[in-house]
Amino acid sequence: MREVLTFKSGKFYFNEKYDSSQIDSLLVRATVLNETIVDLPILPELASQIQPDIMYSSISGTAAIEGNPITGDDVKKIAKGEKVEIYTKKDQQEIKNLIKAYTLLSSIEPATEPFALSEELICELHKIITSEVPDENNVPGKYRNGLVHVGDKAHGGVYTPPKILKDIRNLMREFVEWVNSEEVLHINPFIRASLSHYYFCIIHPFWDGNGRTARLIEAILLQSANIKHVPRELSNYYYRNVDEYYNSFSKGIKLKRDATPFLKFCLEASVDSLSKIKEIIVHFIRKFSLKDFYRFEKQKKRLTTRQFELLSLLLDNPATFTKKELRENSPFSILYSKVTTQTARRDLKKLVSEKFLLVDENDKYSLNLRVLG
Repeated sequence: MREVLTFKSGKFYFNEKYDSSQIDSLLVRATVLNETIVDLPILPELASQIQPDIMYSSISGTAAIEGNPITGDDVKKIAKGEKVEIYTKKDQQEIKNLIKAYTLLSSIEPATEPFALSEELICELHKIITSEVPDENNVPGKYRNGLVHVGDKAHGGVYTPPKILKDIRNLMREFVEWVNSEEVLHINPFIRASLSHYYFCIIHPFWDGNGRTARLIEAILLQSANIKHVPRELSNYYYRNVDEYYNSFSKGIKLKRDATPFLKFCLEASVDSLSKIKEIIVHFIRKFSLKDFYRFEKQKKRLTTRQFELLSLLLDNPATFTKKELRENSPFSILYSKVTTQTARRDLKKLVSEKFLLVDENDKYSLNLRVLG
């Protein structure tokens, strides 16, 4: 733990200790899930699908925490240079800035040694994030010199961070030294990243953009430690659980020297994000394997061409359907509109008996994604 005496705000503490009874099981789950994801084969086709989608939704999520209404789909349009005129110029500029910041994030490569954070990088991130965004006090990349109040009664109360420039400069210098110290540099990267997020926000060094900057600092430290996809996905979890996000800050502040509530929240976010990402990757691998399996079964003449095409259609367009819908509704009618009802029934009976399809108590059919086990 590091103790810093400020000029106007009393003592300030940076503490890497936490309540292990609340944290350790989550930390193990997050670590194991990440190791699993790192070991899963990710084909270029999958990477090209999930990485941009996660980035666009993450940009929308981190901006939405601060009140920006632009959706992930519209972030994608802005990234492509399209005009989305239903939003204010300020909201659109914030998104353009975040796109630039996430481009910087993408340039961070995993390394064998822990990433060394610097004030220069922090100020550069803030400059990118708040550039050309109108604010009467904020100067991009420059620390504030004045009083601010953070939070509200609904989220655990109002907190007043250090207010004079001399204290903020001192605390930011001490913060960076602490984050890069031996006792913090080599702790678990999930913990180090969350602690960096937390204490940066407690200092609150800028007039505007502190939350977005903090979440990018966290993302950079995670990405440099080879934590896959989570650096971007976390902001979505924080936005979906924004009340608990703010409350976890307040709980930590009230404990004064203990960031455990915030660490617990961040690790829950990491476990949730990693679980979702794992499901996406496993689903894609299963889908790829099933395509190959269907081709093999067709070659062995255990599937007719029509049955093969139905299964392939369902693989690319997941849906439930009835016998009637099979013959009358698109896209199935392409295959079954010109065959007899008896033929359609025979196909369904065979595909169910061979476990290619599932049927429920309402006679609704669906693809069995686990036919291979």
